[in-house]
Amino acid sequence: MVRPSRERLNQLARELLDALARSQAVILLKDREVVRQAMAHALTDELRREEEREENARKRIAAMARHAPKHGTPEYEELFRKFVEEEYLREGLDT
Repeated sequence: MVRPSRERLNQLARELLDALARSQAVILLKDREVVRQAMAHALTDELRREEEREENARKRIAAMARHAPKHGTPEYEELFRKFVEEEYLREGLDT
């Protein structure tokens, strides 16, 4: 996974905040900058957790008792997706 730059995450947070601010269903209870920073922090944290999930899946594949499939093969990709999904479920999240 290619990790977005800090600037890109801040830009995404600004765009999300602008979209929410335009919505009549959302009332900001904090200053826009505080909300933007919280959103950027949440995006950064989620990307970090996603990287951890993927690393855990790669480690599980590498530690398989039988010969692990080669990286990039359809069997590897299927196992990888399955293990990442299990990581989400372990955290109580739906994929």
